[in-house]
Amino acid sequence: MSHRVYLYNTSEPDAYNEQSIEMMEWGYELSILLHPLLVSDGRIIADGSFDVHLSFNPEEPEDSPVLFYHAEAGIANFKRFYNFIEKHQDELIAHTEAFQLAKERLFNYLDGLDQPYFLLNASDVFNMSDETHGDQAQEWLENIRYNNAILTNAMDTDDCSQLNLSLASGFTGQGFTNFKELLNYEGFDYGWAMIDHPAPADTEIFEENGLKGLKDGAGKIIIAPVYEHIYDFSYDDIAVVSTGGKFGYVNKSGQEFIKLQFDDAFDFEEDYAAVVKAGQYGLIDKKGLVVLDFQYQDLTDILSDGRYFTARLNDQWGVVDIKNTILIPFEHEEPVTSDDYGSTFMIPVPDKETKLIYTNRFIRLTEGSPQWVNSFNIPGESYLYELIKSENTTENLLYNDQAQLLISGYEKIKENLYTIFILRKQKKQGLIDYKGQLLLGFDYDKIEKLDLVLNEPIQLLYPAIPDEAKDEYCTFLKIKKGKKYGIYLSVGNFNQQITELCYDQINVLNQTTLAVQQNGLWGVINAFGKSGSPVSYDFIISSNDHEDSCYAYKDNQVYLINQDTITDADPQILQDYIDSNSAYEFYYFNADQAIQLQAFINKNLPPGDSLYKLAKALLATGKKADIAKAVKLFQEAVTLNHAYSMNDLALIYEDADDLYPEYKNEEASFQLFLSSAKAGSVVGMYNTGICYSAGMGIPPDELQMCYWYTQAFEAGYQPAAFKLATYYYDVLPRTPENYELALKYYLIAEKEDENVNVELAWLYNHLGDTAKALPYLVKAAADNESYAHWQLGTYAQDGIEMKVNIPLAIDRYKKAAESGYEEANLNLYEVYTYVPGFENKILAEEYKEKVKASGFEIPVARQSLLDKFINIFRGKK
Repeated sequence: MSHRVYLYNTSEPDAYNEQSIEMMEWGYELSILLHPLLVSDGRIIADGSFDVHLSFNPEEPEDSPVLFYHAEAGIANFKRFYNFIEKHQDELIAHTEAFQLAKERLFNYLDGLDQPYFLLNASDVFNMSDETHGDQAQEWLENIRYNNAILTNAMDTDDCSQLNLSLASGFTGQGFTNFKELLNYEGFDYGWAMIDHPAPADTEIFEENGLKGLKDGAGKIIIAPVYEHIYDFSYDDIAVVSTGGKFGYVNKSGQEFIKLQFDDAFDFEEDYAAVVKAGQYGLIDKKGLVVLDFQYQDLTDILSDGRYFTARLNDQWGVVDIKNTILIPFEHEEPVTSDDYGSTFMIPVPDKETKLIYTNRFIRLTEGSPQWVNSFNIPGESYLYELIKSENTTENLLYNDQAQLLISGYEKIKENLYTIFILRKQKKQGLIDYKGQLLLGFDYDKIEKLDLVLNEPIQLLYPAIPDEAKDEYCTFLKIKKGKKYGIYLSVGNFNQQITELCYDQINVLNQTTLAVQQNGLWGVINAFGKSGSPVSYDFIISSNDHEDSCYAYKDNQVYLINQDTITDADPQILQDYIDSNSAYEFYYFNADQAIQLQAFINKNLPPGDSLYKLAKALLATGKKADIAKAVKLFQEAVTLNHAYSMNDLALIYEDADDLYPEYKNEEASFQLFLSSAKAGSVVGMYNTGICYSAGMGIPPDELQMCYWYTQAFEAGYQPAAFKLATYYYDVLPRTPENYELALKYYLIAEKEDENVNVELAWLYNHLGDTAKALPYLVKAAADNESYAHWQLGTYAQDGIEMKVNIPLAIDRYKKAAESGYEEANLNLYEVYTYVPGFENKILAEEYKEKVKASGFEIPVARQSLLDKFINIFRGKK
C-alpha cells in the first residue's frame, strides 16, 4: 500500500473536525495540477486531530505538522489556472471534451465547498524518511510556493511555454518529461480523478406535471411520474413514496413492492419500518407483513438496527422488541434513548435532572447522571458498568449487565484490558476478570501490562493453555509485591502466574523478549519465563541488529543475544546504534551505558580513534564532569596527531554557541583547526577557511581563506562550494572568469540545499543566459527578493523570455520598490513618462520625486527612448 497525502477543506486552520471534508487522498505526492489551490499565506501547524502514523524518529512531536491555506484565494487562483490552460488548449490539451468536463466538475465541486481553509497532511509520506516531520513539512511548503510562482509567472506572462516541469521544485512531476504529458495523463483525468468526489448517482428523481418519477443513470425512466412525493432512497435502495395521502415503498428497480396503504411511513431500519394507520403505529417487514400490530401512539427504532423500539401506549413510554416483548414497562412520560450505541438506555425522570439508567439487557442499573456511569465492552460477551463515587453512591461500584454487583470499594480502575481489569484500592493494586472473580488480591504494589507479541501459536510456547483459550487475546502482566517482580498471564478464561516473584526488575526489550534483574545482574527470558541467557550481565539493552535480539554487556565485552544463541556483537553495527542513540538524545539507552559500549568498541581501535570515540561519548552527556574528561581525552588524542580530535577540541575552544565558556580560546582554536586541516581533516580545512574569513584567532586573510575552502572542496567537502562561490561573486574583481567560477560553485551549493536563487539569477542574467536566469528569478521573487521583482519587471517590459507586458512590468517594479529596490522607482518614472498608452503625469511626478529622494539622476528625455518602446510594440528588435 502506498503512503498517502490528504487534502481537507476545514473550518479551522489548526483542527480537523466533523465538518471537515476530505478532498483528496493520493499516493506519495500532491500533483502540481492542485498546487494552485494552496497559494495564499501557507503556514505549518501541528494538529493532533490527525492520525499520526508510526515514526522511527523519537524527536517527532506528538502532533504531526500539517500545512494550511486560505481556501477562497486558492479556489480563485485554481480557476484562473484552468482558464489559462483552456486558453492555450491547442498547445496543451490532447482531449478537449474530457478537459472541459473535468474543468466543469472541478469548478462545481470547489464552488460547493463552504469552509475557509485548506489543510494538507502528508505525515504518512513523512514517515518514509528519517528526516523530522517538521523539516519535511517546511520543504513541502517551500516547494509548493516555488511551483506556484512558476505557474503564476506563466499566467502573468500569458505564456504556456513557461509551464516547464524542469523548473519545478522537489517532488513535482516525477515520471513525466513535460507539463503537457502530465496534464493529459489518463490516470489524472485532468485533476478530477484526484478529488474524492461522490460517485455519480445511479438514479435520479425527476418531476413532470407536478408529479415525481425515477430515471436510471442513463436517463431511462424506470418509474413513471405518478407520485406526489418520492423521498430520498435509504442505504438499502428503498424510498418512501406517497400520493393522495397514502404511503408505500418503491425500490431502485422501479418496483412498488409495498403498495400505498399507510397514512404515514418511515425508512426501513435494517429489516423493519414503522408505519401508521388510523393514527396508530405498527411495524412491517420488507414483504409488507405486519410484525407489530397497529396499537401504539408512537414507535421509534432506538438504535436504528431493527432490534429495540421505544413505543408510546396509553400516553406512557416503554420499550419492546420485534416480538412485542415488553423490555421496559409502559410507565414513563418520555421516550427511551441511548447515547452510547446501546451499552446503556436512559429515561429522563420527571421534575428531576436525573435519568433512569438501564443496562444493555434493559435491567435497571441506577438513577442519576450519565456522567457518573462508565460502561466497558467485553468482546464477545457483553458490558460491565461502573458507578463512580458521587452524591448518589458512597463508593465506586462495578456491575455486570444483569445489574449484579461484582466489586465495590476500590479507588480506581487503573487499566481496562477488556476481559480483565487492574484496580487500585488503599494504594495497592489487584486484578479481576469480567465475571467479577478476583484473580490477584489487593496486596500488590504494581500491576502493569507488558507490550509483548507472540510470533508462534501460544500452545506451542506454553502447553498449559487449554484448547478453548488458544485463539483468545493474550495479555502479559508485570506484577510487583514488595521489591520483587513476576509475570502473570491472562488468555480468555485462563489466568495463571507464570513466574515466581523473584526478579528485582523486568524490562521489555522487544516484542518477544524481557530483561530481568537479580542481585544487581541481568539476564534474558521470554514471555513465559524461559531463560535465554544466564543472569550475569551488567546491563542489557534492545538491539538494532535484529528485531528479536538484544545486547548484553559484561566485563568490557558486548554480546548479541538472539533467541537461544549468544555471539560477540558486531562493532560497526553497535557503533551505528551508539551514534543514532546519541543523535536522538539517548532515546534507546542512557549516557552511562553508551560510554561503556563505546569503550568496548574502542579497545580494538587505534589509540587516537579510541580516545576520540570515548571523548565524543562523554561530551554527548552534557555533564560538566564528563565534558572535562572529554577535553582531556581530546587533548591526549591531539598529541597522537588525531585530526578529528583536533577539530572537535577546536570547536570546544571556539565555543561559538556559549556551551563551554570556561574553555574559550580563539587563538588555540585556530591552531587546532589548522593542525587538523594539515592532518587531512576536510572539516578542519573548512573550519580553517572560516577562521581566515572571520579573523577568528588569526588576522583575516582572503587568499588563505580561499586556499583552505578550495582544499576542503577538492577533498570532497561540498559545503565549501557556497563559501567559494560567495568569494568569487562578492569579494574578487568582477570579471567574467570570476563570475563563471561563482556560477560553478553556486550550482554545487544549490544541490546542497543552499538557497542561492538570487545569486544564480543575477549571474545567468549577467552572463547573457536569460532562459536559465528566469526560473531562479521566479523562485527568488516567491521569496520576495526585491532584485528578482525588478529584473522580472525588465523582462516583462522588454519582452525577454516572454511577451511584452507593460502592466505586469509595472506590477513587478512596484513590488521591487516596496521591497526596498529603489532603482525600480526610476523604471516606473520612465514607464509613466515615455511608454505610449501608459503616460500619467501625476504618477510620473510622484515617482520622479522618489527617484530624487533616492539619489538617482533623472535621465534626459531622448527620442531614442520613445522609439525603443514604439519599436517593441511594433514587434521590432
